[in-house]
Amino acid sequence: MGIKKVKTGWQVDCWPAGRYGPRVRRIFKQQSVAKRFEAKIMGQGAAGEDMSDLRSDKRRLLDLVEQWYEHHGHTLKSAPDRVRSLRKLANALGNPLAKKFTAQQWVEYRAQRLKEVKANTINHEHTYLTAVFSELERLSLWPHGNPMQKVRKVRTDETEKGYLDSYQIARLLDHLRAQETDDCYYITVICLSTGARWGEAQTLRAENVRQDRIVFVGTKSGKTRTVPIDPDLAKQLRQRRKLGRLFGNRYKAFARVIKELKIELPEGQLTHVLRHTFASHFMMNGGNILVLQQILGHQSITMTMRYAHFAPDHLEEATKYNPLAMSTAVDTL
Repeated sequence: MGIKKVKTGWQVDCWPAGRYGPRVRRIFKQQSVAKRFEAKIMGQGAAGEDMSDLRSDKRRLLDLVEQWYEHHGHTLKSAPDRVRSLRKLANALGNPLAKKFTAQQWVEYRAQRLKEVKANTINHEHTYLTAVFSELERLSLWPHGNPMQKVRKVRTDETEKGYLDSYQIARLLDHLRAQETDDCYYITVICLSTGARWGEAQTLRAENVRQDRIVFVGTKSGKTRTVPIDPDLAKQLRQRRKLGRLFGNRYKAFARVIKELKIELPEGQLTHVLRHTFASHFMMNGGNILVLQQILGHQSITMTMRYAHFAPDHLEEATKYNPLAMSTAVDTL
């Protein structure tokens, strides 16, 4: 009895309420999770708590979503949107008995769902649902394993990253200066100068413009990011106000300008095109990919490598060392 290694993981085998109570056997992928589960249920047994639910777990998928939100989900920045998506997903799956939910059920749902949405949307749902099981398992609140663990995500093609050329940038800024508020203009300039996301620039506070630098807080990664800016821009921003938000919400104004200028962008990249534009021009002008990673705040260099091909000498050796080039070199000898 206790915890032992089995082919599929670590098995907890114990009698929390004594020899005449329910016997509990559960298998976990990680030994640490198995130990936490054993400690929890043995403690419940010692305290004389009702152990009948160990034999029959009546929770449905929606119950797990709510439990996940209560114990962990509410701490996420995207908590409202995430839990809303998960509730909708649980209902779309028929809100099955959670311990009976299988990978096959997910695959069948996915096949139907792909007729309505893009693969990327499905992969987001996959990630969200997997996280519910994993987090509850980590907290010893789910002893039945993660049915999503071995299911692969749908393979997707890398999406096109649109960016503005120098002519489009000039037209955009001229139009913003002439037709829109200063707010929209300055938000755009900050994004193009620092690679900031629209939300990061739009919610910028006066106290975060320090000397000739902008300190971005409340970022997507949760980490503070400091990026140098042109001294003239820093001076203009400091002159706007001393405390509080520098700008109002100008997303719709920016969208209107893009439409008026008839700038065609890949789907879903309306404001994000400014971030892509910064990164693309940074590399085209000879910037260092590792420096770009720090400026953009990417946790993994893999994300930043999407811009590597914009470097002037990217894979340039292909023209030097390909077989045709080498044979030409031989012919000239």
